[in-house]
Amino acid sequence: MVKLLLFFQQFSIWFKILLSELSNNLISLFFILALYFALWHFPQTIDLLLILNQADAFLFEVPLYFFLLMVSAFLIWNIPKYFYYYNYKDISFSNLIGFIPNQHYKFQDRNKSVRYHYLVRVHMRKVLPRILALLLLIISALSILNAMELFELDNIYTNFLEPTNTLIYCIFFLFLLSEPTIYGHIQEFINKIPKTNAFIILLSVGLIVFIISLGTLNTQTEKDLGNLFLSNCALALFFFTLSFNSYRFLKEFPQKLFYGVVLFSGFILLFSFLALNFVPEWASRINPLSILILSLLSLFMISFVLILSGKKLKLPLFSIVVVVCLFSSRLFSESSDHYQLTIKPSEVERPVMEQYMYQWIKDRIDIIEKKEGKFSALLVSSEGGGSRAGLWSFLVHSYLYEKSNGSYFEENLLSLTGASGGSVGNAMFFAEAQLAMYDNKKANFKTKSTDGYPDLKYKASAVYKENYLSVSLLSLLGRDLFKETTSLFRFKNRGKLLEEQWSDTYKKYFSKKSNEDILQKEFLSFYNNITNTEEKTTPPLLFINTTHTQTGNYNVISPVKYAHLRPLTGMRDFIENLQKSYPDSSIGLSTAMRINAGFPYITPVGEVKKSSISGKEYSDQYADAGYYDNVGGIVSKGVEEVFRNVLRDSFPELQDKINIKHIIIANSEERKMIKTQTQYKAPLTTLQNVRYGHTQEIIKKLGSKYIIKLKPTMIPLSLSESENIEEEVLMIKPVLPLGRYLSTVAVRSMEARLSEVKPQLDSILTVN
Repeated sequence: MVKLLLFFQQFSIWFKILLSELSNNLISLFFILALYFALWHFPQTIDLLLILNQADAFLFEVPLYFFLLMVSAFLIWNIPKYFYYYNYKDISFSNLIGFIPNQHYKFQDRNKSVRYHYLVRVHMRKVLPRILALLLLIISALSILNAMELFELDNIYTNFLEPTNTLIYCIFFLFLLSEPTIYGHIQEFINKIPKTNAFIILLSVGLIVFIISLGTLNTQTEKDLGNLFLSNCALALFFFTLSFNSYRFLKEFPQKLFYGVVLFSGFILLFSFLALNFVPEWASRINPLSILILSLLSLFMISFVLILSGKKLKLPLFSIVVVVCLFSSRLFSESSDHYQLTIKPSEVERPVMEQYMYQWIKDRIDIIEKKEGKFSALLVSSEGGGSRAGLWSFLVHSYLYEKSNGSYFEENLLSLTGASGGSVGNAMFFAEAQLAMYDNKKANFKTKSTDGYPDLKYKASAVYKENYLSVSLLSLLGRDLFKETTSLFRFKNRGKLLEEQWSDTYKKYFSKKSNEDILQKEFLSFYNNITNTEEKTTPPLLFINTTHTQTGNYNVISPVKYAHLRPLTGMRDFIENLQKSYPDSSIGLSTAMRINAGFPYITPVGEVKKSSISGKEYSDQYADAGYYDNVGGIVSKGVEEVFRNVLRDSFPELQDKINIKHIIIANSEERKMIKTQTQYKAPLTTLQNVRYGHTQEIIKKLGSKYIIKLKPTMIPLSLSESENIEEEVLMIKPVLPLGRYLSTVAVRSMEARLSEVKPQLDSILTVN
């Protein structure tokens, strides 16, 4: 009984000291939690783990990611030492780099008979920063395993290791190391190994060689994700070996140089982060995961400077800054115009939808009547899903256009709608095809040898091979965060930067000779004088959807008026609502694309400033269309009903000559029934799955006859291998990520899938 009471007494002491020491490692804790949520629970970064081994510059990108993780671990290990009184009292600006922060060790009582309370506190100060640093590396390693499990990529590691449970076991083991008695027993066991120093050196060198060798075996396939997991585990083991034997290591290595290099590396990365925020376009050349680590690490270093400065000034400077930032962000958010959409003047008078439909049919009467069999009127709905969805939509349109020599767009296509990335692909295709038709030319969607991508067949692939995620991540955790908390200076938000990235890349491949940014054009200008001329054929209707943040209502950016029509009741007319406050105005096509494809946090919600009846200013906010309908099918169903009404009332003789087809460009994989959830997880799981379920219901209403599904498709590792018929070709099936970053092998896999569905696409053009 006495031993049990003594155990609980010591546990109480240990736990109180643990909480106390965690407060000294608070910024490390925030860093680790931020990385955990980003790599385990945020969709746009989770799938980036799966394509880390697909990076086009693999020999640069993976080592950079590992280097940033390692620097983060060393900083988490050593930064808290600077916060102890016996260290920071002697620190000055001139001696910070190279200062040895171990002065607090000199005042420790080394008598073995000290009280348990003192023993735990001294031990915890030594071990806890190492534990937290190691935990960061373990989280990064297991996040790869977690991502493989989420994407149902089974291998030997996912079969034997459940990521969450493994993480819990690791945390439990690390906590055991923070108890001095248990730590002492483990240390005694390890010290029994003969020639410990030689063993540590050999183990460290062996781990580095192991990591490098795994990298050389990369073939950019799913099975190599296991090697990536092993490499990250080896990195964690390397740090464990080094940090928990630092006494031996630092006896042979100059301490001043060691601490100087660690701190200098942190400041160099901080200055690099600040420089990138001045020229955010440079970030697109760096892997998004590396940008994420760099951003979090830089915020960590800024916090370190604030805490250390506060201790020197005897002020809680870090707490003051955090509280002021929280209040100022709330204060400035209502009056800030940082996220306001760019409103553009428009001279286009929108017709009502029935009038437009009438003109569309009238322009094609001769074609319909001469057609053998039925004429196909095509309504396209493109599912959302980041760059993957955008490219798949763009590729499908490009093939149908090229196969039909333009008649797909000029004759058969009635409407385009979608959500998120799918709608972005629609818009990019529409812009090129419509301008070509307006100029009585044929658009060209295939690449040429001069485009610089000989392994890609379509210009759409070249457009979507660009990295559209790193700049947004950098701005989210950098310049936009600064703007939110200070409201200082004027610069472009991450949404506007995304628009410019889209426009610049698009112009590079589709309008090289033109000085005009096609995607920046005002949305309604694509329909200027369309229905008032006899020479031009009425083009398809491009609908771009978005969700109104304050009410959750579905908004449609439409070239025609439709609010009076029963089939489209409940869908707010964005432009009509905009023109109440800004007469004769609209927004750019790229702006419409952006507020339609607004990933949570990655892309800011777009704002339109207005005044209430009482004169109070407020902003309407618009977010991703996928919140409401991730395929745009409700718009297609409404358009179909209006089209049928016009056909019945104005062209009854053509009803039997026209066949309405719903083309669904789908990119999400069918989900398996997930296991039973705990009562705590069930509500969150429901919220995560309800959008998928709603999307599938809408797809069923549209019909499954013309669903063009994207699936990961086998491709040769390199084109040179596929050309050599005599040699055995190594085939790979790349993972297709959800975010705004596609590797070359992922793009090639999608082009290979396009080749597989050609018979289905041909049937859209030929089967009545």
